Amino acid sequence: MNLDTGAIRQQTRVALPTDDSYLFRLGVALYGFAYVNSFMTEVITYLDTSADRTRLGDLTSGSVLDTFRHAAKLCVDPSVMPVAKRVGDEFERLNSERTDFVHAGPITNAAGDQILHRRVDAKSKYFEVTNDFLDDFIGRLARVCDALYEIRAIVRPDL
Repeated sequence: MNLDTGAIRQQTRVALPTDDSYLFRLGVALYGFAYVNSFMTEVITYLDTSADRTRLGDLTSGSVLDTFRHAAKLCVDPSVMPVAKRVGDEFERLNSERTDFVHAGPITNAAGDQILHRRVDAKSKYFEVTNDFLDDFIGRLARVCDALYEIRAIVRPDL
């Protein structure tokens, strides 16, 4: 599939980054996070059969994480807990960083490129959302997804 980025760019007056791969990375990071968040709600229902996936889908990602951690503690298989801890810790970081780039603002950086920039906030965060940042984020999404598959294979080997 050839993507006509020029046609997409013509639809807006927004000053977009000239680097199409930057925009693609942003889209993958946002979509990938939504995917992992949704997969986590699925795994919650395997760990806690009383959980309602529709209701879980209405929760913020932070609340999904809290529910996941609680559901993991209910699991009687001891092999789940170390994986669930890894998932929880990494997802927590991803959620924080996702908030960082979702709430970042566009700037023209020192190189003259349009890029997202996280301004100083209550946590004193101040950085550019670079391709390296997004690549790292996307890579960690894959690791969380793999760990969720690992949990699912333990608690639902029939799938």
